[in-house]
Amino acid sequence: MAPAQPQTFTAGDDPLTKFGGAIEMASLPRAKHRQFAFHGFMRPWLGIYAQLIAGGKKPPTHFHVNQTEFFRVLKGNLSVDMNGRRVDLSPSDGEYTVPPFTHHVIYGTPGTEHNEVEFEVSAEEKRDGGYAMDQPFFENWYGYQEDVFQRGVKLDFIQVLAMFDAGDTYLSPPAWVPFRTFLSIWLTVIIGRWIGGLLGYAPFYPEWTTDWEAACDQMDRHWTQRRFAKRDAQETARQRFAVNGAKDTHINGKKKAL
Repeated sequence: MAPAQPQTFTAGDDPLTKFGGAIEMASLPRAKHRQFAFHGFMRPWLGIYAQLIAGGKKPPTHFHVNQTEFFRVLKGNLSVDMNGRRVDLSPSDGEYTVPPFTHHVIYGTPGTEHNEVEFEVSAEEKRDGGYAMDQPFFENWYGYQEDVFQRGVKLDFIQVLAMFDAGDTYLSPPAWVPFRTFLSIWLTVIIGRWIGGLLGYAPFYPEWTTDWEAACDQMDRHWTQRRFAKRDAQETARQRFAVNGAKDTHINGKKKAL
């Protein structure tokens, strides 16, 4: 087990393209009372989604505590499992709402896996001082998954929980587990934030995080993560990847926010 060691420098990429083009997310202007807004494309026949479909699996079911999440399908078909019930969405359905504490997962509608899905996703604005699903969370979670599924990095459960805790995201235990929502929240906080922080697991990494200052502000609020809030870490990482780019690391060749 070991904390993440980012294999790419993608901070500032917009759109953010991951898993060989399987997912692409571009930032949109935020509507009032929304924490973030993304315009996305899902291509289920590529990358990680193709692997999941081949194995008859889906992305992990999860829930949020502090935020309502919103989806709008612009093209294609998207399915959302909501507390075990599948809901199929198309452009005619408009904006679909996922309330807090709803166990859910999104994926390409079965039978349409070779169709590109164009969609928008957003979430309500976080409360003062609260952890929230936001752009830094998505950047780091997708960055870590890509290293695991496409570059052979071993998945570390503590690292996953450290990122999920910071992003108001909690894995859903099976429905038969008593008090599963309560247990998931506390396991995520205890293992991800407390134990993970003490063992060197950061929720955000400068190589993946566009708004590194905001990430540092959040990590500064908890004593187990304060040591990760190094304001100059991103410039150090940028220089390291620039120097080593021709060797064994690279900077993704997209537009950068320098």
